[in-house]
Amino acid sequence: MKKVLQFSLIALMGLFTIVSCDKTDPDPATFAGASISADNTVINVNFSKGVYKNADATGNLDNANFVLAINGGTATIASYTVDHTAGETVAMINVVLEGIANGEEVITVTGDMIYDEAGDLMADGQQVTVNLANLGIVGEWYSSGENVAALLALYFNVDSIYANFMADQTYVVESYDPDGVMTEYLGTYTQTESEVDGIWTIVLNQSAPSSVTSEGIFGLYIGEAGYDMMYEVVQTEPDLGNAPPTPDGGFGSSNGGALGTINIQKYLLLN
Repeated sequence: MKKVLQFSLIALMGLFTIVSCDKTDPDPATFAGASISADNTVINVNFSKGVYKNADATGNLDNANFVLAINGGTATIASYTVDHTAGETVAMINVVLEGIANGEEVITVTGDMIYDEAGDLMADGQQVTVNLANLGIVGEWYSSGENVAALLALYFNVDSIYANFMADQTYVVESYDPDGVMTEYLGTYTQTESEVDGIWTIVLNQSAPSSVTSEGIFGLYIGEAGYDMMYEVVQTEPDLGNAPPTPDGGFGSSNGGALGTINIQKYLLLN
């Protein structure tokens, strides 16, 4: 009887050993990095494996699976939405910012209740971060009424202007006269942050409706009374004898100050 009991114990221990060897440790998904688009609008969050909203390997990740926080700088997060397909390793978070980023902002993304195909839950508290870029003039702008430069209103019959400066350094400007007739200007631009605090230089190479180069300055003043940006440029090619404003000279320094304030354009930020 004693030998039978010993044999049974040995067999039982062997069974435990076999079960223990067959059991694998959970290998839940983890964050594998993140990046943000050039215009600060889309965060791509990467995972180590395909992920799901539910433990049964179903469901697309959505807003409930991510918590976003922003620290530093001047921009804040107004809202965000998530694009993801169940089982994919990348989720796109579309971010709407309030204000213009100055490049000091850091967005932290924290995951919440995210599963892999085996039903393993991603560990709590995992985070990835992205840094916002200082976009300068990138964005959609609008000017009308007293914000339109007096020079444009008096001599070129401009009533309002819509301008879209895109992250790929192209632009579209629509100028409207008082009757609503629109003239569209297309081209490319380069911008450089100057050593004068808050003032950037800009060079615009217009391609349509004619080939023109303009140079000048702009400054961002989000939240100022009645406008968000001051903008002053003059045509330099073909040469009309104009001298562009400079950061040191400040706004009103076109043609050495001869134009005074009549060439200063003010814009409101639309996005």
